[in-house]
Amino acid sequence: MTSKPSFKQSFRRSALSGEFIVPAALSIITLIYLISAIQLGPPMSAGNMTASFFPIATAIVMLIALICAMAHALRDKAKAPTEKTVADIESSDESAPSRQYAGLSPGAIGVIILTAGYLLTFDMIGYFVSTFAYVLLLSGLFGGGFRDKWLTKLLAAIVITIAGYLLFEVAFQVRLPTLWSQ
Repeated sequence: MTSKPSFKQSFRRSALSGEFIVPAALSIITLIYLISAIQLGPPMSAGNMTASFFPIATAIVMLIALICAMAHALRDKAKAPTEKTVADIESSDESAPSRQYAGLSPGAIGVIILTAGYLLTFDMIGYFVSTFAYVLLLSGLFGGGFRDKWLTKLLAAIVITIAGYLLFEVAFQVRLPTLWSQ
């Protein structure tokens, strides 16, 4: 004999998980970034790429990927069984679910906050400072903090920042904002 699920249980079951919410939040941020990139001017001028070409192309590719991720999450939600019995949950080999806030894990929330901060500070403090801080904080977030292997994380942030600069400034000839050019 099964009892009727409470409103709270029904809401939890029908609510979207972080698998949908994270790409949706990143889509909003990416859309804002795309609008900013479009304001730089047309991506092509006289048959040559302009400074807005790669930001626009990157944002469009990112939006397509995020839309696919959201569609995948919705498709998985539709395929998932609607009810689990207590016996199913107890016999499951999965560990206890981690803390979540509005369907998001603390790591996902950290990525959203760091990415939003990066996009907001990129023009204000320049490529080097914002990218170095972003990469370093992400490595700390996913690498268990800075107590272990802090030198490796520091070197990785430096290498990734310099590689990105060389890729855009030298290879693509796209001028990046710098703190000293403000």
